[in-house]
Amino acid sequence: MKYSQKTIDFTEDIKQRAIRYGFNMVGIVSADTYDEYPGHYIGHRDYLCDTGKTSDYLEGAKSLIILGIRVWDDLFDMVVRVDDHMEYPDEWRGRYYARRMMRHLNKLGYETVLEPDLLSKKRMAQMGGIGQFGKQSLIIHPEYGPWIRLRSILTDAELVPTEPFTEDLCGDCDECVKACPVGALSPYEVDPDKCLLGLKWEDRLSPKYKDVYLEHSPSLTENTWKMCNTCQQACPIGRELRHADYGRSTDLK
Repeated sequence: MKYSQKTIDFTEDIKQRAIRYGFNMVGIVSADTYDEYPGHYIGHRDYLCDTGKTSDYLEGAKSLIILGIRVWDDLFDMVVRVDDHMEYPDEWRGRYYARRMMRHLNKLGYETVLEPDLLSKKRMAQMGGIGQFGKQSLIIHPEYGPWIRLRSILTDAELVPTEPFTEDLCGDCDECVKACPVGALSPYEVDPDKCLLGLKWEDRLSPKYKDVYLEHSPSLTENTWKMCNTCQQACPIGRELRHADYGRSTDLK
């Protein structure tokens, strides 16, 4: 499909804005291309259903903007209990940046939807050129590895799609599969009934899983703990960059 120079320039502006707003990577997927994907079953305890289509959220949708933030600190893996629900600090930052993009598009007269919950961000990331599905079922970026977080925007703005990611980054490596402390992984699949992130609370704290759960999801405070990321730590891609050029200065007094 050919695009006008105006659309090409507009797309480039959106990409540059995404970087200025704080994202490290950005991809574009056409709504039609995404909707051609047959979908899959979501086995998460809160979403025991199939993935959806863009028209479920926005009539006349034309584009999906998939945005990635590099993870460089354990804060991104923290969970905070607030009253009777959980909050995730890494989401606050990414959604704040994404809303800046939404406000920009809204001012130009376009409609936007933030993170339609039944549209797969990981599928968008592969379609939009950010990375591949790794053997632990996470998206693997060629530079940052699995250490990324994804946010998405659905819009009726026409944008030029980016090329899909087709490179095989995993090859024969299966370190993530071997590292899972509960055997929840097989290549490119995760068993939600075993994964420490998918288990119900009563199962995580059952005699069968309690010790391994507390080891791989240690507490920081009474109401804050770290999500298990053992399979991510096992991935060699992005490992050296994980903490590069960060940390409190030794010159602080």
